[in-house]
Amino acid sequence: MSTTPAIRRRGRPPRHNRSDILDAASEVMIFRGYGATRYSDVAEASGVPVASLQHHFPTLEVLRREALRNKVRAELTALAEQVALIADPWERVYHIVVTSVSLDPARRRGGWVLWLEYWRAAAHDPELAEDSWEVNAQWLSLIAECVADGVESGQFHLDGTPQQAAVELHALLDGLGIHLAVDHEPETAAEVIALLERAARRLLGRLDAT
Repeated sequence: MSTTPAIRRRGRPPRHNRSDILDAASEVMIFRGYGATRYSDVAEASGVPVASLQHHFPTLEVLRREALRNKVRAELTALAEQVALIADPWERVYHIVVTSVSLDPARRRGGWVLWLEYWRAAAHDPELAEDSWEVNAQWLSLIAECVADGVESGQFHLDGTPQQAAVELHALLDGLGIHLAVDHEPETAAEVIALLERAARRLLGRLDAT
């Protein structure tokens, strides 16, 4: 048996999945808020030591910012991929509405709380502010494309451009949806979806609008 003492190797911290860390950080922010999220909270949620977190994200500001950016962009990417699989323009618009509001209570409230934290942070962080304008443009582009396809197919009859309709629909979605960040009755989500559906039908000039 060798009696040579073990040599402790020094070097970089162990590799960790960056996306998993950011997901954990975003979940922490839902419960603690942007400003109250600490390294220790994220370490507990992710299982990654504080020292390793600090290696990947030198300041809390960087960690919080990247967590928000990662989450909202991942949500948008997933929605765009789902919408791309739907052929009918109206069904694509309706899918955007239902998915954004969400019929899952935990996902719904957590999602809207995260958006609140994102906008609140962007109001004070120039980098996040710039990111928010990019994300907003991508949302509008996704909706406008669906609307334009509906116009081309004869389903939608607008009194403006697809881009203008997208801005209005997006504003309605945010305006009604943001209240879901606050504790609410279970049936509220279905009521919000119904209101948005009626508004979207009128806005898009659907012939079967009610």
